[in-house]
Amino acid sequence: MSTADRKTAIKAGVDWGSTSFRAYRFDDTGGVLETISASAGIKTVVDQNFEAVLQATIGHWLGPGDEVLFSGMITSRNGWIETPYLECPVQLERLYDNAVRHTLSSKIRALFLPGVCMRTPAADVMRGEELQLYGALNHDEQVVVLPGTHSKWASLSQGVLKEFKTVITGELFDLLRNQSLVGALATSEEWIESSFVEGVNEGYASANIVTRLFSARSSVLLEQLDANAAHSYLSGLLIGNEISEMDAMINANPVMLVGSETLVKSYLCAFNAVSIAAESEATPSAAEGFSRLIKQCANK
Repeated sequence: MSTADRKTAIKAGVDWGSTSFRAYRFDDTGGVLETISASAGIKTVVDQNFEAVLQATIGHWLGPGDEVLFSGMITSRNGWIETPYLECPVQLERLYDNAVRHTLSSKIRALFLPGVCMRTPAADVMRGEELQLYGALNHDEQVVVLPGTHSKWASLSQGVLKEFKTVITGELFDLLRNQSLVGALATSEEWIESSFVEGVNEGYASANIVTRLFSARSSVLLEQLDANAAHSYLSGLLIGNEISEMDAMINANPVMLVGSETLVKSYLCAFNAVSIAAESEATPSAAEGFSRLIKQCANK
């Protein structure tokens, strides 16, 4: 039987986070047939009856013996079944072989993918992002950036996740913008590119970002910065400093950005401002990650 004739039992993949649920139905070659999104994050599931939510949402896709892959916070201690962490460096194709398997009452086979961790030089963890990284692979050597509340920066080589770091830029921005005096004078959330780029350049050059952050307030008070631009300037300061801290990881490798259109646009602008080449991934990488696992299984 040729590789093209082989069939996999994997029919769906579910990227199930704290606040979101996104499922993909696949054909036997890993092609996406259908996508369903629902406001059914694990925090919203009554009495943690995850199987009932799964059946109500994508049960019509599945039959006895079919396999469903799960990734994200559904595999955490607050989710359905907790899976162990694989330690870096790790070959990302090992995700499937290290899944925790569970047969549902409907005879559907659920496979909960592992997370990935770093123990040194500092403890760090991810759940769900490792699948996105697998889906984003397109160079032998590359750095993949997943911007968000907790941005993930990952160094990959020949399909191996060598190391990663979590940078809480998004969370810091939200706290400073909405719950501190630093961002209190910002009068608009409009994105002003010139002010953002100014902040990026200052944040990238600053070795003392904690001290520099107060300028988002003091510059407005001294009429050196328009209050309407403070939002963009503060965002630029944080993202510029984030890129600066990750310079050693980049080390001239290609940089791939994966995330929402708005965030990716901001980060691409920031990389351009500091003369670092970066590109973006348009395809949902979770879907690509599931697809690669399916193709991997079909080729065995």
